[in-house]
Amino acid sequence: MIQQDARQQDPELRLPAGDAILEAVDVEKSFGGVHAVQGASIRLIRGWITSLIGPNGAGKTTLFNALTGCIPPDAGEIVFWARDNQPHRIERLRPDQIASLGIARTFQNIRLFSNLTALENVKIGLHPRMKSGLWGAILRPPSARREEREAESAALRFLEFCGLAGRAEELAGSLPYGLQRRLEIARALATGPSLLLLDEPAAGMNPTESQELMELLRKILERGITVFLIEHDMRVVMSISDWIYVLDEGMLIASGKPAEIQNHPKVIEAYLGETVAVAHAGGRRARMTVPVLSLTNVESGYGALRILKGISMEVHRGEIVTLIGSNGAGKTTTLNTICGVVRVRRGTILFEGRDISRMDTPDIARLGIAHVPEGRRLFPELTVRENLEMGAFLRTDSEAIRADMEEMYQLFPILRQRANQRAGSLSGGEQQMCAIARGLMSRPQILLLDEPSLGLAPKLVGQIFEIIQEINRRGTTVLLVEQNAHMALTIAHRGYVIATGEITLSGTGAELLANDMVKKLYLGEA
Repeated sequence: MIQQDARQQDPELRLPAGDAILEAVDVEKSFGGVHAVQGASIRLIRGWITSLIGPNGAGKTTLFNALTGCIPPDAGEIVFWARDNQPHRIERLRPDQIASLGIARTFQNIRLFSNLTALENVKIGLHPRMKSGLWGAILRPPSARREEREAESAALRFLEFCGLAGRAEELAGSLPYGLQRRLEIARALATGPSLLLLDEPAAGMNPTESQELMELLRKILERGITVFLIEHDMRVVMSISDWIYVLDEGMLIASGKPAEIQNHPKVIEAYLGETVAVAHAGGRRARMTVPVLSLTNVESGYGALRILKGISMEVHRGEIVTLIGSNGAGKTTTLNTICGVVRVRRGTILFEGRDISRMDTPDIARLGIAHVPEGRRLFPELTVRENLEMGAFLRTDSEAIRADMEEMYQLFPILRQRANQRAGSLSGGEQQMCAIARGLMSRPQILLLDEPSLGLAPKLVGQIFEIIQEINRRGTTVLLVEQNAHMALTIAHRGYVIATGEITLSGTGAELLANDMVKKLYLGEA
């Protein structure tokens, strides 16, 4: 057993007792100046379902990548008890070497071979266990043909086990999204793992599909396979986990059984956010006029995946309206659909009474809708000044553009100091300010902000929210998507809660702050 890190003696970060299949101590990973994982220590108990949860950007997938060799950790030790029941140090092994020891995984973004059949995808998972090799495939001796028949039979069994019987000859890319998730699991199981890592397997699933997934995970456990799970659907996590680790800003903040985690103050704060001293707008309603933006029964999605399932909402002139919900609920898709990046499949979007449901993104922008996307999406090789000028690309009023540039420098004084600096070299907070300023340079009627506090140090979060309020006071209507629900609802006139592509709650910011259902939607039922 690896020597336990002293920090794990803290009761809030205790490690479970039992027969470990994997132990990791002080795992660290940084990307430039971003500390994605900071000294994480975990123990996975054989025969358990262990979950890893945390807000968006917490470092969960980075930790998975370090455990499976997709990226080497900068520091730390990882020991895996393989099929031979011997401990193996794996932190410097390649992904294929780790897979051969008995660790399989799925990915947050589906990685199927979409132009191959479901059967062929699963047979690829069996390939490392086959003995024929290249010459066997070319010459096809009796032993190779026999092995191929056995592989096909085994692949069909894995498909049936995962609820895909009868789908063997369908192209993977043509399957419904929920079945594609199952196919990924079937392919991972085909490698013969003793430990299975699943990265958001319930993403995009409806409640029925999520329930079926939980039943599948229990069946996998019955086959003697230990499961380590990243998941944002708290109903799944709280219902099926034996143990939960909570990661926030790269650091473990809590660990324990579901009931302990569900009511843990640090976990609630990580998901719902902490109170920062900003003016409270949530107790009042803006004067209701004709909506500047309205969505009526809007459906949209990506390929076969239907994300929005008939949402309706309104934004009135002069408001800050926030849309909150767990990761994967459809928040970003809503903003992308309004902007025309994702096409409306059904329903209507009106902007100032005009139907924009079928309009292209540039035409929507010309009408007065600006979008500051998640991740900022600056032009990293251009200077701050050049990025702001790009925000005014559709405008021709040169003098007014110069005046607006000066206004941006007054609103964001640090940008004046950084005007000739490459945007890619700015700090996270400075990049976020630049992204917001670029959006405002188009003089929008409504500003769509997607996760403006994501990845920022706590001291910068309050500053960003104060800036959002100031933008609103200067006359810009704001539709805000934000993971820090507490802060978002504190400054919002009104809010909507979205879950699995459907609006489940709405009200003033104050009403939603006081509603216990908001906590339940983020952290699940007790």
